[in-house]
Amino acid sequence: MAATEPSAPFHPGERKIQERLGVRERIEALGRRVIRDHMPDQHRDFYSQLPLLLIGTIDKAGRPWASVLFGRPGFIESTDPRTLMVAARPVFGDPLNENLTPGTDIGLLGIEFHSRRRNRMNARIASATPGAIEIRVKQSFGNCPQYIQARDVELLPAIDRVGEALPAHRMNRFGDAERAIIERADNFYIASYFSEDRGNVTHGADVSHRGGKPGFVRTDDARTLTFPDFTGNFHFNTLGNILLNPRAGLLFIEFEHKDLLYLTGEATIIWDSDEKRAFTGAERLIRFTLTEGIRIEGAVPVHWRFLEYSPSLEHTGSWAEVAATLAARREGNAYCNYQVTRVEPESTTISSFYLQREDGGRIPCHKAGQFLPLELHPPGANRPIRRTYTISSAPNGSFFRLSIKREGPAASGLPPGAASNYFHDHVQPDTVLRAMSPRGTFTLVEDSLRSVVLLSAGVGITPMVSMLEQLVENARTCGCQRAVWFIHGARNSAEHAFAAHIRERANRCERVNAHIRYSRPLLSDQQGRDYDSVGRVDIDLLKALLPFDDYDFFLCGPVPFMQALFDGLKSLNIPDDRIHYEFFGAGHSFHREAQHGFEPGQPLSAGPVAVRFERAGIRTTWDPSKGTLLDLAESEGLTPAYSCRSGICQTCSTRLVAGSVTYLQPPMAPPASGQALICCSYPSAKLEGGEENQAVVLDL
Repeated sequence: MAATEPSAPFHPGERKIQERLGVRERIEALGRRVIRDHMPDQHRDFYSQLPLLLIGTIDKAGRPWASVLFGRPGFIESTDPRTLMVAARPVFGDPLNENLTPGTDIGLLGIEFHSRRRNRMNARIASATPGAIEIRVKQSFGNCPQYIQARDVELLPAIDRVGEALPAHRMNRFGDAERAIIERADNFYIASYFSEDRGNVTHGADVSHRGGKPGFVRTDDARTLTFPDFTGNFHFNTLGNILLNPRAGLLFIEFEHKDLLYLTGEATIIWDSDEKRAFTGAERLIRFTLTEGIRIEGAVPVHWRFLEYSPSLEHTGSWAEVAATLAARREGNAYCNYQVTRVEPESTTISSFYLQREDGGRIPCHKAGQFLPLELHPPGANRPIRRTYTISSAPNGSFFRLSIKREGPAASGLPPGAASNYFHDHVQPDTVLRAMSPRGTFTLVEDSLRSVVLLSAGVGITPMVSMLEQLVENARTCGCQRAVWFIHGARNSAEHAFAAHIRERANRCERVNAHIRYSRPLLSDQQGRDYDSVGRVDIDLLKALLPFDDYDFFLCGPVPFMQALFDGLKSLNIPDDRIHYEFFGAGHSFHREAQHGFEPGQPLSAGPVAVRFERAGIRTTWDPSKGTLLDLAESEGLTPAYSCRSGICQTCSTRLVAGSVTYLQPPMAPPASGQALICCSYPSAKLEGGEENQAVVLDL
């Protein structure tokens, strides 16, 4: 790293977010390698090819604006590794006309849309005269190509008339024209400003690209819009600026009518919310409130020809999906029809069932590691069986793959394995099944750059396959090169599911390391071809295989297998938040303390307690003899959705309208705020006031 300041390459706001997400040390080391105080030759050549340049500046009131300069390729020239000369005039009405002051710190962004290549720069204006700007480099670095839509750019004759007067409209509220531009956009640019420590190389303005599916920016009202923030390069240049200084500027380039929409205002980072959790791919949400806006008609002197959307968008959601998800939660757990499209054997005991929406619609994108709640109607059963099965495919928006073993937990009144055997004996292509949306908290830590260790045994391989596919896809589309160790234990090749699939993924991605251990190899099994070692997956194997590094560990398999590995990892002083595990069926927490900071509620009420099922209009009374709130609901003839009856799957999560509940054992995945896991919760003894105030009211 050749930066001249010892505090480079990141300022306190950027560092604070990196620390929050556990990537600080790794990104600091990376930044010192890739962020330079000069342009390498490839960057200098790159800028000279561009027909436009994005620029972030600050006006006299301290407000950031994102702007764009246009010119014929060659209008940007690098005279030396630390200097750019820009021969261009700003668009008429662009705030840039007033902000190009010598000595001012600015941000630059060059994008080659057809190749998705982009470079960013923090710089300072050395001089500015009409049609000529001299810029001195402070920091120069390349950016990953994520979320950039590929387009060809064709110059129009108007490229030679930039700066001539055009219709301009100032506003402090979004009108119909502005809303249309925002809500159709599949990209925009955001300027922000680190206003502290002027002597530091990181001081000044920044401008960056944001992309998504058309409509990924939502107008909430006449002055507010919200957009998702997806996984990026972990520098957090924009978010770090906003954390310390909420002022921001947005630029929308309208492709059809060639309008430019400039906005300036204040931005807020929403770290967590129901909407954020429901927006597939969103790591956070950003809410922007308008102070002033300018719309310049017909100001874009180029024609854009759309080529294709970014592959990274395949795993992102939409505001329509968010609304549908939240509506479904408000209305309760709704089942939809899915059709089995094919069935494939994975081993002698495990088969995969591929499900698509019966109506042909797009399925909700799950997170790798989540499960699908199902309602099954086996022949001869007098009531539906509800089960959850892990989705073994990575998120794709097209199908779910469920990989099911011929064994399963017994359901009351039914033989062991009734649900899984129903799949193997009766489910075939064209069978229609009913399923809710995916759920579960056993998912990849997406904001982490740590290496990943996927540990499984038997059918516990299913969530690990999904995670592996996701990590390989991230490496392909996003350049997220996390090292992955896939370590699996099976009895032999007959019971080893996904054997060829895992080898193929490992061969495709050089960052993936696969190790298979058989406990009882068949005579026909060959070491080096079918498996790598003999025995059981244990902590000694991990010590032998894993190089010294910082890892996220994921465990799934029989309880003794996971308990032994968990205890072994703890003996090596691995922090609790680096160890994640999933039970198939009833389980308990391996951690000595409840997870996620969850604290058990008040003592169990001695009863009686008034309980009201609000939507059903049923009033009843609970006492300890009536069991859980789910038991009570069923005794009143209600049929709430559930699966595990042990607080693992969250299928039974229900809005708690009034009152309070408690859990005899902390659930594996604590419910969201305002929700109760009725399968394992009871009215709490923390009751005050009269009888009506004591009631527990559930949204059922």
